[in-house]
Amino acid sequence: MIYTLSIECVCGAYLDDQFLRIVEVSSDMTLGELHLFILDLAKFGDDHLSTFYIANTSRGKKIWFTDTGDWEEENDAMWNIQLNKIFPLGPHKKLYYWFDFGDDWIFEIRKKSEKKFSSHPVKYPRLIHKEGPEPIQYPNWDDSL
Repeated sequence: MIYTLSIECVCGAYLDDQFLRIVEVSSDMTLGELHLFILDLAKFGDDHLSTFYIANTSRGKKIWFTDTGDWEEENDAMWNIQLNKIFPLGPHKKLYYWFDFGDDWIFEIRKKSEKKFSSHPVKYPRLIHKEGPEPIQYPNWDDSL
């Protein structure tokens, strides 16, 4: 199956413009692969801690993928969870990706639709629509002096 996802940056220390990407991904994509894909879409370096959670809003009560106390073991397991094990989410729930716990880059991920694999050769994941520029992960502080 192919999922169409909207990925929107809803929070970030230096977020100035809308960042929305509509993508198609395989339903067996893992959270680890989605993590790398989002960083690629945003043109961010993979230099900070990150996690996924489920909630009604980005600041709402969170359902974490880790909660038994062994963070390292659970974190490793989280990256291997496939999207087809997460979707469908409960009513009003959305998947969130939180990158860089200091600058708080939060991406809201919604499943828009699903379809069978195309009979035409198509490489997934793929970007099908974009709105707004990539956010600036690290502003150039020299420019503001």
